Amino acid sequence: MSLVPMDIFSLHNFKKTQRVIVFQPEGDLVLAWSHQLYKPGSGERYLGTWERGVFYGRLQHLFKSDLKDFEGAPLRVATFDHPPSVVYSHDENHNIASRFGVDMQIVKRLARAMNFTPEFLEVDHNELWGYELPNGTWTGLVGKVFYERADIGACNVFLELHRWKMVDYSVPYNFERGCFVAPSPKPILNWKAPLSPFSWDTWTSIGASLFAGGLLLYLMAVLSINPESVEFLSLSYTYLYIMASLTVRSTYIVPFHAPLRVYIGFFWLFCLIVSTAYSANLVAFLSVTEMSAPIDSMKDLSASGLRIGGVAFWKTQFSASIDPIVQNFAKILESDVDLSSVFDRVESGDFALIENKQYLEVQAGARYTYGSRTTIRIVGECLLPYSIGLAFQKNSPLKPAFDGVILRLFESGVVSKWKEEVVDYFRQQYKEKRLERAEVVLSGSKPLTLKQLQGVFYVLAIGCIISTLILLAEILTSKL
Repeated sequence: MSLVPMDIFSLHNFKKTQRVIVFQPEGDLVLAWSHQLYKPGSGERYLGTWERGVFYGRLQHLFKSDLKDFEGAPLRVATFDHPPSVVYSHDENHNIASRFGVDMQIVKRLARAMNFTPEFLEVDHNELWGYELPNGTWTGLVGKVFYERADIGACNVFLELHRWKMVDYSVPYNFERGCFVAPSPKPILNWKAPLSPFSWDTWTSIGASLFAGGLLLYLMAVLSINPESVEFLSLSYTYLYIMASLTVRSTYIVPFHAPLRVYIGFFWLFCLIVSTAYSANLVAFLSVTEMSAPIDSMKDLSASGLRIGGVAFWKTQFSASIDPIVQNFAKILESDVDLSSVFDRVESGDFALIENKQYLEVQAGARYTYGSRTTIRIVGECLLPYSIGLAFQKNSPLKPAFDGVILRLFESGVVSKWKEEVVDYFRQQYKEKRLERAEVVLSGSKPLTLKQLQGVFYVLAIGCIISTLILLAEILTSKL
């Protein structure tokens, strides 16, 4: 059984192989055939005929020097939903109505410029870009391209050495960094609010002044030549009198003679200034909720105790780092997380996620920003920058054909414009949810809660305990 050129060109590997000529003997003639890359069916192209040592055809057109027109041939594109690179819009039946985003715009412009028809293949959201299994096989987008189930992989593909062993990359058209997103600072316990208006050295000075003031008031009353009220002859009463002055409460008992009056007058002035300053500053500390320290570095993230989530790709990046803190993330990384739902766990305060910065910015801005407040934030310290491009099969003729168009698109600046359009669209999709959530997260004036006033109750509890101990001591002393 012999194969004719049409049978040979219909083989899958020949459809993507350049510079192929098939000779077909026909009696004294030899027919020369070539093919159109990726053309459905055989895609054969007649080149000419050899007859008695003479070639009748155009030798200069035996091979096309470059690919400029695929003549509508279908190219399979592996992708998945991952804004702002790829964003899906769905119809009423939850079917995919359209695809757009930075990477999809690149594919559409290439299809228009090179005249091919993209056929999209969906990647399982449990695999995404894919990872290497213990047996050496690959899953996800990289696996589809490597095992020739797709001709192009398009969805925020980082140009990275580990994947380069399996696929080729186009020239980069975007740049990104791997960053963590963590919970925004949370309100912390406010039991120290009654102590916050003054620094510790101020409290120490006030305490020493009150101790010395009560003792001096008692001594002046006892040593005075002219007798004073008998209440001033009790040491416990003099301290109660001092506390009344500090809290701007009168005891309706005043000294009879000048020495004690002058002393108490100046002490009242001292207490008035201290109590006024304390009261004015206390309002601010009770009404403004103190927040926990933000996570701004890898060291802060490591010390926070948060669980770390991300796709399996990041495990190889963490392991290759020279920073021991980042290397440790490879041991605790949870790669079985669902990117679409893990942000809620980040917002709740027990998770951190590693992903590219643009993706995190879109999610945080569209879903978790309420007015001027965001409940998740991107950690300031990020990993190294990565270039982003398309993925092709090894030695694919698509790479040299597409690189020139991609470079012109990148240099024109439209990539940045496409990204802004995606961010605006994505924010609109979550507008109603943000407005509903904003009513809970944000509010104008709020009543003081028990959490804000808990320190005041601690003061009362401490006073009750101390007075009870003194009472027990008096009972014990009287019996002895």
